[in-house]
Amino acid sequence: MSEIRLEDLAGYGEAKDWGLDLVRDLADWRAGTISWEDVDKGVLLSGPPGTGKTMFARALAASCQVTLIATSYAKWQAKGYLNDFLKAMQKSFKEAKDAAPTILFIDELDAFGSRDGAAGSNASYDIKAINGLLEELDGIEGREGVIVVGACNHPNMVDATILRAGRLDRHVMISLPDEHTREAIFKMHLNDCLSSDNHREFAEATKGLSGAEIEKIVRSARRSARRRRGPITKGDVVLHLPLMADIPPNIMRANAVHEIGHSVVGAVLGMDLVRVAIVGRIRVDDSVQSLGQARFRRGTWVRRTKEHYLDLIAMTMAGMAAEEVFLGGHDDGVAGNDGSDLFEATKTAIALERSYGMGEKLASYGDLSRRRIEEVGHLDPMLIERVDRTLQEQLDRSKGILQRHWKACLILTDQLVSRLELPGKEVLDVLGEQGKPSQRVAM
Repeated sequence: MSEIRLEDLAGYGEAKDWGLDLVRDLADWRAGTISWEDVDKGVLLSGPPGTGKTMFARALAASCQVTLIATSYAKWQAKGYLNDFLKAMQKSFKEAKDAAPTILFIDELDAFGSRDGAAGSNASYDIKAINGLLEELDGIEGREGVIVVGACNHPNMVDATILRAGRLDRHVMISLPDEHTREAIFKMHLNDCLSSDNHREFAEATKGLSGAEIEKIVRSARRSARRRRGPITKGDVVLHLPLMADIPPNIMRANAVHEIGHSVVGAVLGMDLVRVAIVGRIRVDDSVQSLGQARFRRGTWVRRTKEHYLDLIAMTMAGMAAEEVFLGGHDDGVAGNDGSDLFEATKTAIALERSYGMGEKLASYGDLSRRRIEEVGHLDPMLIERVDRTLQEQLDRSKGILQRHWKACLILTDQLVSRLELPGKEVLDVLGEQGKPSQRVAM
């Protein structure tokens, strides 16, 4: 494929906006109309594997018309010894300075870890490696002309000092592409050789896939076309698309009940519901796929009081509550793994108790994101009992809301099964006066 420029990339949102601003700033810096101090010197890109962080760096360098030097924690650490690691790091930065203006792309930035969490026999190694990186980012002689783009999958594991002003002080998340973006990615990789309807069809069949996975599909389709000694066709692409299956009606209805539960409880508690949706088809593979979502808009000036967090727990537990109220019991989809409703509600309840000083105990353990639940439970043996009581209270609260809006829930469930997506306003319309945000439900 020919060189891709940032302007040609589909999606990327805030990252693309930042990159285009950098293109203009570097042009002004080269022209002497602004100083280096006015140019953003670094950014941290985070997101799931395959979301195109490396491709973004290549396209950014092409648009900025600068050299790209790509490296990673693994490359620096290849020989294993700390001295070799630091020398490899220093070599990359020197190469970038000598070729300036350049973009130095550093992948696997989360592999450095955090000095706060460094422990065990490797603690000294990790701390010295991070200190070495900080020295290079600061640079006694400066690093004029060198833009550092860091990338990682887990930004919470990156040492906070790396993200301070003058270093990688911008953090941009790159999510998996939505349907519109997937359509544009197919169009880009297929070079417009198939129709817009084809691109749209491919996008619908690749929900949850990353940009890298889509690129692999097109690459495989081109290989099939070459074997035929012909141009690429829709059939070549379809041959490599994931197998799709229709979700059975009873499962679709259960999913709709679950998502309407979140929507109704959240709306009644005053949350700004944007939309609720379920899917009618899924890929036939072993990947974790979302079967539905109730999306709320986060308020900018909301005070995060105890009542705020209890409302959040009640809304998070509302899918489970709806399954119990309308289906007679919940399945294991609401729990069991990181990111599940019950897991997220449990984390919020623990933070309320041991981080925010809003429970029975006042002392705070600070940011609990770096601690495992069992570790916090060991520090406070009675914690799980208190958390479990909070979860049960909010589950019962959600059930009460759903039972009071029984008829509206049934109507909304039927509509969601039929249409797969409902805007928040329609949910509020069905709820009527009882669902207005101004009415608060007692805890």
